[in-house]
Amino acid sequence: MAGEVPSYWGCTLLFDPRPKEDPRDLFDREEELKALRSGINYPVTLLLGLRRSGKSSLVKVLMRQEDALWVYLDMRKFEGRAYITYRDLVQELEGAINSWPERLRQAFRGLRGVRLAGVEVRLSWGPGDRAEISDVLERLSEVAEEEGRRPVVVFDESQELRRLKGYDLLYPIAYAYDNLRVRFIFTGSEVGMVYRFLRLNDPGSPLYGRAVTEVNVGPFSRGLSLEFLRRGFEEVGMKVPEAEVEEAYYSLGGIPGWLTYYGFYYMQLRDHREALNKTISTGVELVRQEFRSFLVGREAARERYYTIMEACREGCTWSDVKRALEAREGARVDDKQVTLLIRNLVDASFLTREGDLYRPADVLIRRAFQRQGEREANSSVP
Repeated sequence: MAGEVPSYWGCTLLFDPRPKEDPRDLFDREEELKALRSGINYPVTLLLGLRRSGKSSLVKVLMRQEDALWVYLDMRKFEGRAYITYRDLVQELEGAINSWPERLRQAFRGLRGVRLAGVEVRLSWGPGDRAEISDVLERLSEVAEEEGRRPVVVFDESQELRRLKGYDLLYPIAYAYDNLRVRFIFTGSEVGMVYRFLRLNDPGSPLYGRAVTEVNVGPFSRGLSLEFLRRGFEEVGMKVPEAEVEEAYYSLGGIPGWLTYYGFYYMQLRDHREALNKTISTGVELVRQEFRSFLVGREAARERYYTIMEACREGCTWSDVKRALEAREGARVDDKQVTLLIRNLVDASFLTREGDLYRPADVLIRRAFQRQGEREANSSVP
């Protein structure tokens, strides 16, 4: 029945929309996984790629393979928030520590700002007696050394940390970089925003001049996309016409997440057209939600950002953007403002730059910014 998860869903499959954890379920990401594994030999690794390209799966597979002392912090829960507080950060860290065995949690006893409530660690966040991140990282390093394991802290979708107010997380990270065995992985879908947060090239940043390892996760090529779909259908014993597989790729592009959604919906609906339309409508709504989150704190420029995305749907130059903004507003727009607006969209990975042209970073981002008339005419794939 449509809408039900198939009965064979007890095992992990390529079309499982959840992040993968078993290396056997990763598709053609061996090189990226190898680079990520090598990266944790060094203090800081950046794992960067467009949304739904498989970064979380790579991290979770590595966590399963490597016997490290892992601290996994998922920053996605803060997407759309105007700001993140020290309390938010500390509570996420507290939750990660409490996922460890009790004997490891006990090692935090006596640390300033830390108390044990039964068998659970509690980190204080208020003024006067708050737990300091640098102290927690130092104790983490000590515990890991006693265990003979490597301590690794993961900030998944780390660009959200730019919303952290009233506390500079870069100082304890820099301290750990220079003095502790702790390794950090920062994943990010908004690549430019990750760099803005870390401020690696800013002489005033605590991390200025520090070397980092960078691992990039790109979309699948046409050939890999088709092979991914074929193999996914083979896993569940479905024979899908090659023309349908081809159309799925040309409609969705090579982002693994969109291809996974298509395969998942096909398994439920048993109909190519319905599965493709549902994938497109779901994807477009996700993109729009993410764009609304991007606009939090940028409300004054909301209409300008929408104008730029519509103008750049099929590719545009800086001059095209300036003309579109001035035509809409009926007034001159400052050149520096035009540059800043475009840069923000590129940094947030809604646009990508190819020479002098700016384009949507993937196919469904382009679809999400169709003008109203086009949306009505193309409400479904013919």
